[in-house]
Amino acid sequence: MSCKKDENNDVPPDNGDSGKLEKVKEYDISVKEPSGLCFGPGKNTLLTVSDNSNNIYEITLTGNIIRQLDYTGDDLEGITYSEESNIIAVTEERKREVVFIDYNTGNETQRYEIATGGNIENKGPEGISYNPNNDAFYIVNEDSPGEMIIWNKNYGIINKTDLNFADDYSGIFVDSGNALLWILSDESKALFKCDYNGIELSAFPLEYNKYEGVAVDTKNNLIYLVNDRKNILSVYKIVKTL
Repeated sequence: MSCKKDENNDVPPDNGDSGKLEKVKEYDISVKEPSGLCFGPGKNTLLTVSDNSNNIYEITLTGNIIRQLDYTGDDLEGITYSEESNIIAVTEERKREVVFIDYNTGNETQRYEIATGGNIENKGPEGISYNPNNDAFYIVNEDSPGEMIIWNKNYGIINKTDLNFADDYSGIFVDSGNALLWILSDESKALFKCDYNGIELSAFPLEYNKYEGVAVDTKNNLIYLVNDRKNILSVYKIVKTL
C-alpha cells in the first residue's frame, strides 16, 4: 500500500468551482484494502483488487463477493477489464508492470513493463482503465511525478502527460462514450472529470480520503468508489457539474 501524506477526513469546502455528488448508498465489503475498481461483463458486476492479500475479487454492485480469482499479484493497485478480449489488466505498482489475466480462468496470460517517471518504489502506476475506442490503456502514476500514460501492448507507450491538478492520483476511469476521463485523488479527497488530454473540467469533493478505485455508470448517472482504509463500496450520483 502506498504511503499517504494526509490522513485528515474533513470534507473540503465547495468554493463554487466544484461539482457535487450525492451519496446513494454505502456498503461494507469483505475485501481488505480495496485499491482499484472496474465493471465486469455487461457492467453487471464489479472487479477490485486488494493490496492487502494481492488478490482479485469479483463483487456484486452492492459489495458482496462473488468469487476470488486464482491469480495472486505483487502490490496490486489498479484494475480494468476488456469485454472484447475477456481480459482483466492489473497494475503491480512496485514492479512497474501491467499483467493480463484471463477473466474466466483467473490465470496470468501476459506481463508488460511500463516505464513510468520517477524511481520511488511505491509511487508508480496506481490506476488503469481500458478504452475500447483506441484499444489503449490509460494509466495514472501516483506521484513523483503525477502523470497519465496511454499504453498499448503492441506499440508500448503512446503518450505521457504530466498531471498537476491534485496532490496524487489514485484511480482512473475512461468514459469512452463521452470522451471523458474520471481521475481520482486520495490525498486531495476529490474526483476530477477531465478531457482526454488530462485537463481538469470539474472537481467533485469527496467525504473521505483513501478512495483508490472508481467506476462510472454513465447510463444511470452513478459513480462507484472503493475506499482502501474503510473497506467500503460507496455509490454516488452526480447532482451538479460544471
